[in-house]
Amino acid sequence: MLMCMCMLNKRTQILLDDELWQKLLQLAAERATSAGALIRHAIKQSYFTGDAQTKINRAYQQIKAIRKIQRQINYRELITTGRKT
Repeated sequence: MLMCMCMLNKRTQILLDDELWQKLLQLAAERATSAGALIRHAIKQSYFTGDAQTKINRAYQQIKAIRKIQRQINYRELITTGRKT
């Protein structure tokens, strides 16, 4: 978990049921952090990682395009031609 060294100066209030709050506290204790830090991390991961997801999607599309080209290559013909020379 990344530590935020910036000044935290905005406050918000959310309401959680007891079960969710206890799970959040337990997870925070396991990770040696605060519930607030977990919530901030979740917000960043959920809403502000579009750039990373865009890169992943672009890489996936490029891989698909390469595989499509590879399927169009007649490897048997290439091998046969290579044996003739």
